[in-house]
Amino acid sequence: MKFISYTYLCGVVTFLLLQFMLLNGCEQYDELRNNPPKINSISVPERVQFGETVAFKVSTFDAEEDSLTYLWYVSDGTLVDDTNSTVEWKAPILTTDDFVPSIMVTVQVSVRDDGEDDISKSATILVYSRIYEVAKSLSGEYDLVRTLVNGNTLEPSSGTMRLTTSTFTREFETGNKFYSGAYELIEPYDVNKGTIKWFTDGIVEATISSYTWDGKLLVIFSPDNNTSHVYEKRQ
Repeated sequence: MKFISYTYLCGVVTFLLLQFMLLNGCEQYDELRNNPPKINSISVPERVQFGETVAFKVSTFDAEEDSLTYLWYVSDGTLVDDTNSTVEWKAPILTTDDFVPSIMVTVQVSVRDDGEDDISKSATILVYSRIYEVAKSLSGEYDLVRTLVNGNTLEPSSGTMRLTTSTFTREFETGNKFYSGAYELIEPYDVNKGTIKWFTDGIVEATISSYTWDGKLLVIFSPDNNTSHVYEKRQ
């Protein structure tokens, strides 16, 4: 009888040990078979202006349908919230001068599941100044090819003009006149047409003229004297 009881007891203990090992093994297996989440796509705009607010969005998939944790990072600008699948971001703000080159901002999102597996994906955004982009397109050296007053072409005259993103110089051979100073683009404007306010050194009041631009010829019209200067950009 004692032999049977001992055998029975050994069997029970063995069974319990096997159950424990089985359950523990299943838990370890569940942990081992947990798949990390997947990032299907990250949606960010390719270009934004300085100071503009836009949305970022990440699309994910998790095989075990675990709850996911999101963490966003940007190299510049301000995130309104960095822990959701969709967040708002404000691009860097210009504090001094609109005439600044574009900058590249890196965006990265990390996604983690309950199994503490995570995955990351990144993208880049070009942050630009619209004024700078237009001024950059207009920048260059020009030769005066024609002058019109009240729609009538004057006698052939020669001159040059140089535009940069912040200043301009104009030089005409006739009369040896030379002008230097700065200019400001007045909204609304674009690459093809707009309004320019000229600030010439030594002159208190600025002059205002309109421009049209086709990539080769730049026409500057001054309403004060109804004069158009047609410039051809040097290649």
